[in-house]
Amino acid sequence: MICDLGFGRDTDIVRPMPDERPNILLLISDNQRLDTIGSLGHTPCRTPTWDRMAGEGALFERVRTTSPVCSPARASIFTGLHPQEAGMQTIGFDYAEKDDGTGGEEADGITVEPFSQRLRDAGYETLYTGKWHLGEHNIRRWFDDTAATDQAFRDYTAWCRLHGISSGYVFGDPERAKPYRSRHYPHMSIPRTGLLDIPDDKEHNFWILSHAIELLETRRSDRPLFMTLSFEGPHPPLVVPEAYHDMYDPSDMSPPPNWGPAAGEPGFLADSYYRRQFLEFGEKFDAWRKSIAVYWGYATYIDHLFGLFLDRCEEAGLLDNTLVIMVSDHGEMLGQHGLNQKMSPYEENLLVPCVLRWPGRVPAGARVQADATLLDIAPTALAAAGIDGALASDGRNLLEYCDGSGKAPAARDCFSQWNMTPFEQTWHGVEPWRLIVRHPWKYVLHGNGEEELYYLEEDAYETDNRCGRKETHAIQDELRSALLDWCRRTGDGFLERVQ
Repeated sequence: MICDLGFGRDTDIVRPMPDERPNILLLISDNQRLDTIGSLGHTPCRTPTWDRMAGEGALFERVRTTSPVCSPARASIFTGLHPQEAGMQTIGFDYAEKDDGTGGEEADGITVEPFSQRLRDAGYETLYTGKWHLGEHNIRRWFDDTAATDQAFRDYTAWCRLHGISSGYVFGDPERAKPYRSRHYPHMSIPRTGLLDIPDDKEHNFWILSHAIELLETRRSDRPLFMTLSFEGPHPPLVVPEAYHDMYDPSDMSPPPNWGPAAGEPGFLADSYYRRQFLEFGEKFDAWRKSIAVYWGYATYIDHLFGLFLDRCEEAGLLDNTLVIMVSDHGEMLGQHGLNQKMSPYEENLLVPCVLRWPGRVPAGARVQADATLLDIAPTALAAAGIDGALASDGRNLLEYCDGSGKAPAARDCFSQWNMTPFEQTWHGVEPWRLIVRHPWKYVLHGNGEEELYYLEEDAYETDNRCGRKETHAIQDELRSALLDWCRRTGDGFLERVQ
């Protein structure tokens, strides 16, 4: 191991009492693209923990986020609802309040009850560690105990100061953050890389892990457990321990087919904030090689931390009758389509890794090709716990996709969206959008009426926008109608913008 845990070794781990109901572990990474998963072989990135869980369970290869930004995506994970139904259609912070590098003041969080409360009502002990991003002051309403959640970076910074080191939470210090933020207001992250300048075991995600271990070791033995561990990576800033910073050779990669702007893209992208970030960081692929390599290294580092946590769970006897759900909230563009950041409707942002492991219930080594969505996490967890009563949601129980029969549920429409606060509209230079995936087609409608249509089976990199062609007129109309019907059914205000 590159990092070793130096805490809690003398603590007696509470071992579970026999209970027919499974424990449920939800492990969430932040900003992790599907193509980082080693067993898929799409990139040189190595993820032995994801690979182990996939080898002992089921890997879902077509799970899409409901929105490629943290708060709306996480609202869907925890409520099983589309962002407009969960009351969280934009990021949960108001960037207009501050410009000191700390990310602004926190906005209102979700008020819809997350599925953890259903588990809690059914007798589960519910624990949460790490990034929440759905309202710092509401999380204790729905979990028995929490630690190291969003605003706790202030506690972490104080902890670092106590140990005589700089804060490893780079964005918590305006001066340390400057090299990793754009020169342009509101100074969003750029893909510049950096070496962690404090001991590895003082790094921010490692600190989150230490709190997770403490919660695990002091949990109750008379109740089944639902526990979430949510890390901050591989979300920028790309500042990681040296071993992971230099793990992958930047020369060991080739430009993807969709590098740079594509013909047929929406016209507003040319002048957008995200295109400007791309051009300023470097139009040529060579400028991005190290950033991509360190992003892979960061994904491997987070994978390592997940592995340390699961090792401790295994020592505690928690992995036998336990459903492990591993998932990420959204991806990242990393220069593809000539864009930085994650707010665009392309597969690099939308497709996220997702694994289910439950010995005896989920077939080992299953690979699931059916389209799925983050809405499915909540009903899957509730079904595993045997909790009756379906959520008022479009989500589905993913256990039905990998029940060993080889027959996935019927094809389904999957939806995603992106929205802006009034403040954000002054600088993004892009339009809000909605999309529908009705495999193998994907249709995108932007707020200004521009459209995109891709045939994913032949155009996985989305370089050929087929909107406006005679041969695709019927499918374009069909998908537009289905998308607007969905907006109407879910009470989405986007409908008023485009009609």
